[in-house]
Amino acid sequence: MNNLKPLLALLTFAALVALAQTSHGELRCGSSLVSNGAWPIEVEERCGPPDYVAEYPSATVPGLGVVQTEAHWYYNHGPQRFMQRLIFRNGKLARVDTLGYGFHAGDSPRCTPNMLRLIKTEYELIARCGEPISKRLEWQAPPLRKRWESWQTLQPVLIQEWLYDFSNNQFRQVVTLRNGQVVDVESRP
Repeated sequence: MNNLKPLLALLTFAALVALAQTSHGELRCGSSLVSNGAWPIEVEERCGPPDYVAEYPSATVPGLGVVQTEAHWYYNHGPQRFMQRLIFRNGKLARVDTLGYGFHAGDSPRCTPNMLRLIKTEYELIARCGEPISKRLEWQAPPLRKRWESWQTLQPVLIQEWLYDFSNNQFRQVVTLRNGQVVDVESRP
């Protein structure tokens, strides 16, 4: 029986890790489960209003305009729980990402250039540092790669550059985001 304890502990740990992993498109809100394809109103009814929403056009056709949209909804459950980012494409829940631990959102943002280097998401950037003085937005196509005798589906990547100004004789800071995640911060003299 003692030989089974390490195995049982390992299996329990593996099960907990599997439960902690977010499936792409499912979110538990209390006793409700929200799945791929859910409408935004269904998610809001079950999970409450999101803490932050960012919406982007993701495809345009000349003469028609925007033909596809993407929305990122963020839920911040505080510093003891993980944040979730829900990605809606054309009004349908397409994916749920589990992010790092949440935080207490302050009433007035207090931000420094050093703090920018610790921030992970667009929502956290807005909550902690406020709106940037300027933004750039670009969609990039990922490189084509052949995988297992079939071509992978192309999903465009959202690249943003946000410019922050810290007036008191400090350089402006350019924050680069890739699909809503901070990937780089650089000073701009």
